[in-house]
Amino acid sequence: MLGRDDFGDYAADYPPGLRNLKAQFSFFRSVESVDLALKILDKSQIRGKTLSVQRAKFQMKGETYDPALKPKRKKKDKERQKKLHEKLFDWKPERAPGEPMRHERVVIIKNLFSPEDFDKEVSLLLEYQQDIRSECLKCGDVRKVVIYDRHPEGVAQVTFRESTEAQACVQLLNGRWFSQRKISAEIWDGKTRYKIAETDAETEARIAKWDQYLDDGQEEPRQKVAKSMNKGKQKQEETAKKNSEETETAKRSNIAERATTEEVARASSNSEHSGELVRNND
Repeated sequence: MLGRDDFGDYAADYPPGLRNLKAQFSFFRSVESVDLALKILDKSQIRGKTLSVQRAKFQMKGETYDPALKPKRKKKDKERQKKLHEKLFDWKPERAPGEPMRHERVVIIKNLFSPEDFDKEVSLLLEYQQDIRSECLKCGDVRKVVIYDRHPEGVAQVTFRESTEAQACVQLLNGRWFSQRKISAEIWDGKTRYKIAETDAETEARIAKWDQYLDDGQEEPRQKVAKSMNKGKQKQEETAKKNSEETETAKRSNIAERATTEEVARASSNSEHSGELVRNND
């Protein structure tokens, strides 16, 4: 681009005495733009004047250079310059005609609950979130489910991967009944914000309820583990007692068998002795 100077004319038309100041600077975003300007503008004619276009030459002032004397740029200035540079060179393709907007992938569900429901039972928040996710998975890939538990309209927000999946969710849920409530479902307009700001007292109360819920949730597994350990210990004691009884029974059985064997042997010995006496008498 060519710009006018302070005299309202181009650099080549400076008044007499200032003709040495005939430099006109232009800045381009990329090296390719400079090459193109050299090809098109150099030696071109404007108002009967021939332009001379060349690359800017930078040279050091003076014969010596001391880096320590150069003012250092602050970190914030460097970051600001970097962001500006990225913004200048960041190019994003325009949205094609008919391409859905990002907010069209988001479904807003209302009248799901009353905020007081979660005051009574904190665990309902997780149950609602899981139920909504499982139901919406019938329509497609669910990316995120958000429950605005303090919103008076009982709002939930479901984000899908594709806008067609969000449309299917609206058709599935709009007008249905959920926990004795008739819910509504619609595509998010991309502007309305449903998060309700809480006071410090409300935030502290909510955190305290969650802490209590987590403590109860941890205590229950502990009780289950203790109960399981008691059952295991009791079972071991019963098994040991049973083994002891079986061992005692086996001992008694062995003693009885030995006694029976001895009696049989004794009776057999007596019988043989009686037979010998009879033969001797004969």
